[in-house]
Amino acid sequence: MNERILVVDDDKYVCDLVRIALEAEGFLVEAAFNGNEGFDKILKGNYAVLLLDIMLPGLDGWEICRQVRSSRHKGIPIIMLTARGEEVDRVLGLEMGADDYVTKPFSPRELVARVKALIRRSEEYNLAQGNLCCGDLSVDIHRHAATVKDKELDLTPKELALLTVMVRRAGVSLTREELLKEVWGFSDSMAMTRTVDEHIKRLRAKISDIDPYNSYIQTVWGTGYRLEVKNND
Repeated sequence: MNERILVVDDDKYVCDLVRIALEAEGFLVEAAFNGNEGFDKILKGNYAVLLLDIMLPGLDGWEICRQVRSSRHKGIPIIMLTARGEEVDRVLGLEMGADDYVTKPFSPRELVARVKALIRRSEEYNLAQGNLCCGDLSVDIHRHAATVKDKELDLTPKELALLTVMVRRAGVSLTREELLKEVWGFSDSMAMTRTVDEHIKRLRAKISDIDPYNSYIQTVWGTGYRLEVKNND
């Protein structure tokens, strides 16, 4: 397997637990015990998945997540590790670009399964080929890029994944729950659909910056969202 995993957590016991569980499955695991060290490793390394604690000395997990999503490493899958049980923490992590979260204390078996699932989805995405188009909006699956009127959108991985799902199913009304399941892999948390709304809001703003005269993402009141092209002649 040999994929490299980075765990950033100031609790050495947690780092050792993660290392033992993942190395038993063939992963190569590195650890950092504060946010600054962790972010420095991210910038210099090439990791398949990043495991981030929220409460860290130096840069906290939220700030690392935000900076990673604004860097050339923005495509790395991120799992947030947190001792907090508050839903607002999970929502905030997803809104900042995290792909998944695990609440401490966690099952090592569950953590390994989540890491493998993220890697598998990433590999499946990388193998996909071709372009998806809806009017002047285009998603290049192979390049992991999207354009509007031939101008590239600066999207986070989750924004791109959300847009890809909507372009694939252009004209179809999609519920927040459907989008949450397809993009984030969650199917049993109604309240977590708030993060869908936040990502839609950012997508709309980025598309509008390039093409303010087309309303691509329509709100379907009481349901969710639908992607379509409306030309304002």
